[in-house]
Amino acid sequence: MKTVPDVSGTAQRKAFERRFAPGLLRPFTGLTFPIRMGELAHTALSRWPIPPQPPKPTADFCYVAVFDRTHWLMLRESMFSLYRSWKKLPTITVVSDGSWSAADFYPVFSWWPGKIRLLAREQIIAQADAAGERELAQYAEASAYGLKLASIVLLARREPMLFVDADILWFRDPALLLGDPTSWVRPRGLRENSCRQRQDMALRYCAEVLQPPFVNSGIVALYGELMSPELLRSMVQDALPSPQDSSCEQTIIATAVKLGGDSFPEKLSLVTIDDTSSFFIRNAKQEGYYSRHYVTPARQLIYRDALKLRLSREQLEAPAADRA
Repeated sequence: MKTVPDVSGTAQRKAFERRFAPGLLRPFTGLTFPIRMGELAHTALSRWPIPPQPPKPTADFCYVAVFDRTHWLMLRESMFSLYRSWKKLPTITVVSDGSWSAADFYPVFSWWPGKIRLLAREQIIAQADAAGERELAQYAEASAYGLKLASIVLLARREPMLFVDADILWFRDPALLLGDPTSWVRPRGLRENSCRQRQDMALRYCAEVLQPPFVNSGIVALYGELMSPELLRSMVQDALPSPQDSSCEQTIIATAVKLGGDSFPEKLSLVTIDDTSSFFIRNAKQEGYYSRHYVTPARQLIYRDALKLRLSREQLEAPAADRA
């Protein structure tokens, strides 16, 4: 019997090839325990490919991610946690920042059993130009934050869209919390326990974003317009002088949520950094959260949790009580 070569596994190993750093095992190097464990987990995951997965039913919305080449492993683990915990799989729409191509991407992510649609940065810019939104096109061209905002604005006009950052792991199926995708006409964002908005922009357009509950743009649901064209144009014009400042994009999303939308239920995602230096990190699933957003100070923790999920035999679907 002829053996079929594992093309996906080979592509994953090559894409995520990473040398083991012996210094992680040496004492007195100044590295904290969370950093050591995060790096060890990162290395283990880089050498552990995901085999092709069986198909699941299809969800009626698209799941959008915008990322660069350095975030591929993070995205893979995020998508695998989604696969394990969700009953239905959305169409995945991934937007390249220009650091990778479709030819690079598809072999590495061919383990995914559903549809993956790829868009290049140039396509998003062209769509913004075609819609007469030159400022949005310039913002998408100038930074990853502008590309993220433009992708959300443009794709949500076509179909129900759930934007999700690559640094999010899923533990339960959020279908009931998200509701019917055709009803996502008002923008929704995550609640956050600290404020990361641009203060001068917030005071000019919506001072409420500087008051709790704060808004995090790590997950955004929308089917329609993010905000009025005039407000969007004005805010993007204010963001253009500082395109690499992530707080500008956060402020635009937060303003849309505060003025015309709503926050997701608090349990949709744990957004916190209070355990970044702890020996025992928080267990989002046990605390009743459906996902966790590993914002930058907690970034090393995502690999520890992703490795735990890969080692776990249990399916991560919500218990029967949550699905009733």
